[in-house]
Amino acid sequence: MVKVLDNSIISTPSELARFTARYIEQFCSRMAFPSAWEIIVHRHPKDDIDRSLFAGPLHTTLENQRLTIHLYEKDLMGISPLALQGWLNMELALRHLQVEPSVYRFNFDKEIHPLINISGSGLQMVRHMVAHLETGLRNLIAAQIVIEMGNSKALLYYYTYRISPSIEEKENYRRFYPHQWIRAIFLCRKNKRFAPVALIADKGIAVELASYWWNCHAYISSEDKRFLKRLFYLSSQNPVKHFSETLVEMFKFVKSQLLIR
Repeated sequence: MVKVLDNSIISTPSELARFTARYIEQFCSRMAFPSAWEIIVHRHPKDDIDRSLFAGPLHTTLENQRLTIHLYEKDLMGISPLALQGWLNMELALRHLQVEPSVYRFNFDKEIHPLINISGSGLQMVRHMVAHLETGLRNLIAAQIVIEMGNSKALLYYYTYRISPSIEEKENYRRFYPHQWIRAIFLCRKNKRFAPVALIADKGIAVELASYWWNCHAYISSEDKRFLKRLFYLSSQNPVKHFSETLVEMFKFVKSQLLIR
């Protein structure tokens, strides 16, 4: 496991609220959001039946220039302050990318669809793959923003905290493995978490984090480990200046390896 130097944890809702306010203020002092945006924190003391299955205990929503940070207090008890900071930094950095939507944009119908002659359910599967690839690329750029802010240690704590594949995930991978298109979706989705981890290791911030990630994902085949490493290499070349081109190259690689061989 990654060596952890700070064992302090957040144990009360008031501590969670205090650290959250501090980290939001620190982030916004370095990366200003448009003045028209309002940032609010919505604390959820109990389990919320309306919470999406795909929403984590800390996530953001943006509606009518109101950025809401949702905190599900019960699930966040026991998190370290640094892991919380890394999580908030990533959520806010991802939202900051929306300030310049013209930079991080691509056209599926013009740039991806012509690369593969398919329709119907197959096309929908490709859309799922590309959506995961796009999220992974945005995660990589957001992680780069956090690192450039000087918060790489918080990022390290956050991803150490979040690396925990479930038994269900491992069983799904074994079941999906013979079916290359479904396996492609699985790996594109897995890249969303792997890309920032690989970036942290690639920059020499914490090489052991990548080793820890691979140890936790020992169930992934050697072939698919090489697949994820290649996706990271393609995504890390110059994703900010060449966002759509990078995404196209990533999809071409997925297509060549798992869709049409």
